[in-house]
Amino acid sequence: MEYFDLHCDTLYKATIDGSDFNNKEYHISLDKTESFDKWVQLFAIWIPDDLKGCKATELFNNAIEVFNNNCVYSDSKIMHLAVENASMLAGSLDNINLLVENHIRYVTLTWNGENELGCGASCNNSFGITSFGKEVVRELEKNNIAVDVSHASDKLFYDVIDIVKNPVIATHSNSRSICKAPRNLTDDQFKIIRDMGGIVGLNFYKGFLNDNEVKASIDDLLRHADHFLNLGGENTLAIGSDFDGADMPEDIYGIDTVPAIYKRFCDEFGAKVTKKVFFDNANMYFTNFDIIL
Repeated sequence: MEYFDLHCDTLYKATIDGSDFNNKEYHISLDKTESFDKWVQLFAIWIPDDLKGCKATELFNNAIEVFNNNCVYSDSKIMHLAVENASMLAGSLDNINLLVENHIRYVTLTWNGENELGCGASCNNSFGITSFGKEVVRELEKNNIAVDVSHASDKLFYDVIDIVKNPVIATHSNSRSICKAPRNLTDDQFKIIRDMGGIVGLNFYKGFLNDNEVKASIDDLLRHADHFLNLGGENTLAIGSDFDGADMPEDIYGIDTVPAIYKRFCDEFGAKVTKKVFFDNANMYFTNFDIIL
């Protein structure tokens, strides 16, 4: 099987732990990917909300060094970089150059709180996008870096939609109709992303799968997928596992669980749709993204 994962936090863990991509304690390690015919992984550089300014930029630079020292690239293993929380820009457009120079494929504008760009999903007083945030979005699009609306507050989401020219992505967000977490997407938000040609990655985090996270399982992942597919999401739905960045259900213990999840999807939705969800939709989005402008 081919597997394209839009989001993991393995790079952040390796950076903080002083480890590498062969750590068997992580959800993702290189030896656990041998069963895939092709594996494409986007490694997010997560910047926690309590890191601002030069400290946030420093973490970004440290993670880049770890990635460059551990990256493996072959016909069957392809690794790309992303940023989760644009506070690493430290409020300066000049730092967009860091994203371009290091071939960042997408930027998640905020984490759960607020930064210089806008307000995340857990802000007490959502104020949407700032003037600096508008400038950043324009610069990201000029440089063919995708805008990720996962973690955005509802106000920020709609503000971004009003100004983007390219399809946005929600790399690791589920359905709010199935699980009420504010980090999940409403049906209206999903349809907007669908209609503009974006993609949405299913998140494996138990707190976004089931309102009672203790009961979360692969069955819930199928429920979210079924809901999005019934909204016309056959060409929109993808995978954004959040491995190594979130607590998983008991029956999802790492990337080596993915083949079993894939089989469940095949049984439920058929091989054609499953292949789109697990690889083709994400691959097509990033293949097309470089020629959208």
